[in-house]
Amino acid sequence: MELVVNTLVYLSRGIPGLVVAGLAIIFAFLALIRKEESLMVFAAIFAFPVTYVAGAWVGILVVVRLMSLFLLLSAFAIGKNETLFAWILPIPTIAYLVYFVFSLVAVNFGG
Repeated sequence: MELVVNTLVYLSRGIPGLVVAGLAIIFAFLALIRKEESLMVFAAIFAFPVTYVAGAWVGILVVVRLMSLFLLLSAFAIGKNETLFAWILPIPTIAYLVYFVFSLVAVNFGG
């Protein structure tokens, strides 16, 4: 289990964190535009390391840890042709990932 957590931490810091978060944002937007739930699932997979490491299981940070579930719910809404839910559900996750990318660049990729 320690290897998995260390890998998630590695994927959420520095240049790998920028790449992973950027891919999650790109896949999420592509999934919303093309209405493909598989791209949203890929976005959730790429968003998982960032949201898992930054979140916690207690307090308000539990929302951050579970943000990749919003992307999975959006994929479900895309599959059911619920356009409104498909566009509203990923907004918090995409906004957090954009914030994460900007903060990562602001600290010179130090993490």
